[in-house]
Amino acid sequence: MRAVIKADDGVGCTFVTDRAEPRLRPGQVRLEVGAASVCGTDAEIYRATPAARELGLVFPVTMGHEVAGTVVEVGPHTAGPSVGTRVAVETHLSCGDCFFCRTGAGHNCRTMSLLGIDVDGAFADRVVVPATSCFAVPDGMDLETAALLEPAGSAMHAVIRAAAPVAGASVLITGAGPVGLVLAQVVAALGARQVVVVEPNGRRRDLVTARGAEAIGTDVHPLDVGDRAVGVRGGFDLGFECSGASAGLGSLVGAVRNEATVVSVGLVNGDFPLAVTRTLITRGLTLRGSFGRSLWTTWDQLSSLVGTGRVDLDSLVTHRLPLSGLPIALDLMRDEAGKVLLLPSLSDVREAPVAAGA
Repeated sequence: MRAVIKADDGVGCTFVTDRAEPRLRPGQVRLEVGAASVCGTDAEIYRATPAARELGLVFPVTMGHEVAGTVVEVGPHTAGPSVGTRVAVETHLSCGDCFFCRTGAGHNCRTMSLLGIDVDGAFADRVVVPATSCFAVPDGMDLETAALLEPAGSAMHAVIRAAAPVAGASVLITGAGPVGLVLAQVVAALGARQVVVVEPNGRRRDLVTARGAEAIGTDVHPLDVGDRAVGVRGGFDLGFECSGASAGLGSLVGAVRNEATVVSVGLVNGDFPLAVTRTLITRGLTLRGSFGRSLWTTWDQLSSLVGTGRVDLDSLVTHRLPLSGLPIALDLMRDEAGKVLLLPSLSDVREAPVAAGA
């Protein structure tokens, strides 16, 4: 079958047409890929960055992890989705046996495998996944939208991890990439009073305002645009760091009120200096991290918001490409592209990328 392979720890990838397909083991299903979404992790892997090496890549591996498709084969002694079921995939593959898995926190699995990193992934015609990692796509949702549930779920999970009231709250977000854009929609849908997103890129700020939130550049102090309650309280009630920049996390800590909650979502390289007494003790801030998606609370809540029209994932897509187009997708993402989908249904020809809506 066709697939995009990371063959070694050098820069680049290889598009092949003869990737062998494994025999199904008990508990597994085979999906025909309907749509796969390209993410920043794929860029790190392609460019062989230090961050990619820390992921524990196994070579050769089929890349790609944000995916939705249709079950075409079910392994022996396998309970779960039947042939013909449309599913999206939780790509953090938990063992099911450790303490965290047995207590409903499989996203913290001690022996987790990662699709497209140490297990063959979804930039291919077909992909094999555990049946227990499949989420049945709701009626009325197409597979392109369903492929975005995994990355958008990172935003939904961050809100759950915050464990703080959202309704009536003022929310400050740093970074207007796909996760930040979804987060702004989620907190608005849950009743946030004011949503402000800090983003240096002007086009991405336009995407924020098009979705009803306020957007400011890094040259504007967030407190200068806060509403009256923000001024009275001395800062925002809730903060989410989605840029992956240490400076973004620092600005959040400085712009939230006492006893606010700050959730770190973007992968920040390096250490973060923290004045413990002034930040954690005298101001009483709560700092939390968020990784992956909870099973299956994140998926259920997000798919409900999408299905009722309160969160729009489709507008995140700016380009569609064939499987062979991953290098083009990564170049587009260096610029101002949103989510780029790889669609096995598109012919593998060297042509201009298909813009969303075309």
